[in-house]
Amino acid sequence: MIYEKLSDISYMYDTFIFDAYGVFWDGRGFYQGCLEAMEDLVQQGKTIVILSNSTSLSEDLHKKYAPNGLIPYKHYNYMISSGDLLAEQIRHENISFSTCPHPKTFYVIGEPHTKIFADSAYKQVNELSDADFVYIGVPYIYPETYRQYPQYTDQFLPVMLDEHKQPILWDTLVTAPFSEIVKKIAYLRIPALNANPDFTAQEGHPLISKTESSFVIRNGSIAEMLRNRGVEVLEYGKPHKNLYDYVFKTINNDGIKFNKGRTCMIGDTIRTDIKGALISHISPILCLDTGVTSQDIALGLSVEEICCRENVDFNRIIQIHSVGGR
Repeated sequence: MIYEKLSDISYMYDTFIFDAYGVFWDGRGFYQGCLEAMEDLVQQGKTIVILSNSTSLSEDLHKKYAPNGLIPYKHYNYMISSGDLLAEQIRHENISFSTCPHPKTFYVIGEPHTKIFADSAYKQVNELSDADFVYIGVPYIYPETYRQYPQYTDQFLPVMLDEHKQPILWDTLVTAPFSEIVKKIAYLRIPALNANPDFTAQEGHPLISKTESSFVIRNGSIAEMLRNRGVEVLEYGKPHKNLYDYVFKTINNDGIKFNKGRTCMIGDTIRTDIKGALISHISPILCLDTGVTSQDIALGLSVEEICCRENVDFNRIIQIHSVGGR
């Protein structure tokens, strides 16, 4: 059975964990009826957690969403990111790999994260050969890479302009520009750290379109390329239990009544949201008409086929069309 909207089954749960992208946010704005649905749950006394696979800290995500109308304690109680968990691990110097138990230096792929590593025991280096591990940042394309791969320029979407109104930062629809650095990392056998396991994210690009969004490459795709070459990848975020345990600890520390049997995860991605919910023994609720799964369905895949590919038990999934309904 496929339910129309979340409110059709909300009586079954006290705690609701929402993914962001593809569930209530499409990279440009909110899906129809989502804010109203979340506000209604808060008014009912439910606990609402927004759980994002994002290297950004939750304090920065608050600032991103608030101007668009997503308000703490009106629409949600907690906003938690995989970046928050990584920041805690960095603060306590818990980053460790089987081949390098006590790393000190790191090299960055993609966007640096000076904030999360600031004043930490880990120091960024400019040469890959000097690094104990590689940090996988958001895989943006910078001008040097843009010039190196002219055959892919139609796959690069501008996200930032300089003072002369010229693009200086791009999203990418393809992973090819990262192939060479991945080969070098694998050759040197340097482990990697990733705090966003998502393969793609649905993002708006107002510099080229005010109305459309695209599924662009994210950190998890680079992590998968490295794993496929035998690189050890330490990962924080959905579907891993570490992020769900961090959520449960945060709620419990606030003295809020919490029961896994009355907790659900609402997501659009079977590989991360749904698998992570099952691993953590909470109810998985899959959105069919929004986000990643809707794209897979449009490509001709069934939910059963996606579940088989991701080694997920289809019969344990609760399906809804969307949070706010059609």
